Amino acid sequence: MNSILRPIIAGVLMGWANVIPGVSGGTIAVITGVFKRLIDVINNLMSFKIKKKDFAFLLLIGIGILFGLLSGSKLLAWSFKNYSFYTYSFFFGLILFSLIDFKKDIPKFRIVEFLIGTALVIIPYLYSHSKLQSTGTVNVNYFFLFLSGAIAGGSMILPGLSGSLMLMILGFYEKAINTVSRLTNFVSFSIKDAIFLIVLGIGVLFGIGVISKVLKIWFEKAKESILNFILGLVAGSLYPITPSFHGNGSTFGMLLWIAIGSVVVYSISLIKE
Repeated sequence: MNSILRPIIAGVLMGWANVIPGVSGGTIAVITGVFKRLIDVINNLMSFKIKKKDFAFLLLIGIGILFGLLSGSKLLAWSFKNYSFYTYSFFFGLILFSLIDFKKDIPKFRIVEFLIGTALVIIPYLYSHSKLQSTGTVNVNYFFLFLSGAIAGGSMILPGLSGSLMLMILGFYEKAINTVSRLTNFVSFSIKDAIFLIVLGIGVLFGIGVISKVLKIWFEKAKESILNFILGLVAGSLYPITPSFHGNGSTFGMLLWIAIGSVVVYSISLIKE
């Protein structure tokens, strides 16, 4: 049961996370305990060595992500717009309390890799606030769209980095969200929308494949080093989702949603393999 429920839940949360700029789908993969296996399975797929159980794992993750994206593009876009302070409080609690469990898996703390990982998350966020490009582009450069998808895809798989934040920096976030939200409306969904999503999707898959290969090699050569790097990425991801950066609200409400996030982390830990 855990082998079915866990990847679906992980996928849904990853899909939701990738809707909101600053929230990392890779971090969610770490929190739910599927990150290492996801990297291995993607690499097996790229090497055409995928097994039936690996294919089933990817299928369940994919179903969860698709559901998360479709529901998140509406539900989370709404909560992000109307209750951003409390929405980010929830994700802050989710990530904060997951750090405690993840730290237990690291035998030795390495400050250099940790700081590099932290900086890699914080710097793009700071840059995005100093220079945001328009996302309402009418004429799309499909080559640049592919490259943007590749960068976003690599960011999606890396804990701490946000694919949606990268799309926002590169100027395609708003159009991507609006296009995905029209998927369920066949009247307003056009051929141009389909082409846009296909090109972006191919770029995302390419980015995920490249980064997964790099991470697998790093895991094999220096596991302790990459675990500290990932710890830094996850810790750094707390900065861009700090609730006070995303509106105002009551302290009680913030603590309540942080607590709800911690409960979700605890619930996920109960279905670990």
